[in-house]
Amino acid sequence: MPYDALVIGGGLAGCSTACQLAREGHDVLLAEQSTYPRQKLCGEFLSPEAQSSFRRLGVLGDIHAAGAERIDQACLTAPSGATTSHALPDAALGFSRYQLDQMLFRRACTAGVEGRSGTRVTDVRGSLQDGFVATVGGDTVAARLVLGAHGRRSRLDRSLERPFLSETTPYVAFKAHYAGPAVADLENTIELHSAPGAYCGLSPVEENRINVCWIGHADALNDAGGTPEEMLNTALRQNPALDELLTGLTRVSDRFKAVSQVPLMPKSRFVDDVCMIGDAAGMIAPLCGDGMAMALRTADLVSPLGSDFLNGQCPAQAFRTNYEAAWTDAFGQRMRLGRWIHAAAFRPGTAWTLVQSCRLLPPLARWMIRNTRGRQDVPVGASTPGAGTPQ
Repeated sequence: MPYDALVIGGGLAGCSTACQLAREGHDVLLAEQSTYPRQKLCGEFLSPEAQSSFRRLGVLGDIHAAGAERIDQACLTAPSGATTSHALPDAALGFSRYQLDQMLFRRACTAGVEGRSGTRVTDVRGSLQDGFVATVGGDTVAARLVLGAHGRRSRLDRSLERPFLSETTPYVAFKAHYAGPAVADLENTIELHSAPGAYCGLSPVEENRINVCWIGHADALNDAGGTPEEMLNTALRQNPALDELLTGLTRVSDRFKAVSQVPLMPKSRFVDDVCMIGDAAGMIAPLCGDGMAMALRTADLVSPLGSDFLNGQCPAQAFRTNYEAAWTDAFGQRMRLGRWIHAAAFRPGTAWTLVQSCRLLPPLARWMIRNTRGRQDVPVGASTPGAGTPQ
């Protein structure tokens, strides 16, 4: 059967968009190449504005009930150990992708989405004007609208010949969960630690665990011996503040999640009329801690525009123009600021100056926090299933 929309990727952006389109009465197919539950390389920090999206999806109560950790403080350190701490403008959450992605996929299916996990999309052809044909797990599927929510980099990007793939990046990233006495030191706090050749984020998640996630130069990994454990112990632990924390933590994940060629360069929002959302549309520097909220916000931006297109209320060119403008307005400034902060974190002298400036000038820190994320806003009169949950 032909679908109104094919959503490729069952992460935050994909599940949220599929759910919202289905609630508007559209026939939606959601294809995710992995099976749930699954671990995913991610900082697992949900900025305050993410809660507005969760309210609209009706899962905020479930997230709290599953043990999401409240986070209301941010701590930043330079390679020397110089430290600055600041309150977040609103409470954030720490919650694992292992639980969250499966929760959102089920919510989408409950809303009427046809969800296919363990299903890879290998080819997409067509246009917004004439419709699309895609190969979905070996089946040929027709859809009027295709949304790419397949993450920062995938085989589909290569099939679509996206230009950013021709650019090499020097960054690798790793993630694992930890437990131990130092968990108490991180209560309600996300910590961001800069070190020679890398920076690392620590944030609490459910089950009394800490997510340790870092990004670094491939050269730093090679110099450390080529393994994430060695990189953590030789490069990152040169930061004395981080070293002290890690001394009180023990890895409980079976292995590190890893990714190479982390693409922080600008990307296009449309490729051959396939509409890109989430990290597929652009990935903010991990140091900003806003990637998950941005993925959800992208879904909130594109869903009403996509629904209008499917209902014949918005022609193809207007859909493209309106989404591009909405995306740029919402994320353009924070993406540019994020790239600057990311570059600063890799320069010990600049990182020290940034930390000291934020310590001595708290308004600067508040400005940076405010301008690397969006607002927590629930539209007046919006349906908010699951509202009334603790904040």
